[in-house]
Amino acid sequence: MGLTISSLFSRLFGKKQMRILMVFVCFVFVQLITVVVLELGGLIFVVDSNDRERIEEAADELQKMLQEDELRDAVLLLFANKQDLPNAMAISEMTDKLGLQSLRNRTWYVQATCATQGTGLYEGLDWLSNELSKR
Repeated sequence: MGLTISSLFSRLFGKKQMRILMVFVCFVFVQLITVVVLELGGLIFVVDSNDRERIEEAADELQKMLQEDELRDAVLLLFANKQDLPNAMAISEMTDKLGLQSLRNRTWYVQATCATQGTGLYEGLDWLSNELSKR
């Protein structure tokens, strides 16, 4: 997924510099996530749409991150990954379970993705690029 994201960034942003934090939530290793990024423009949060057992943990981690001072002005792009799987949560269900409707004064967007096929990645990054260019 890293090379796909890298080539998409190059096409979307060209030589323009953007500060974006991309977080993959892997609960085997989530003990402490420390954010030390200054003037961060965007946050990409990747969630496994098929993992219903850990969606609350993902919601908790997301809320903790969004309370960091360094992320107070960052726009949020949430990649709802693994949408190709038959039991994947719908975007509306994920939005509800992650508490996104309660986010006030923050621009956010949920993009359905399938990282292995590259589906939805370009669209999400295009949205992020447009939002960051407004600043």
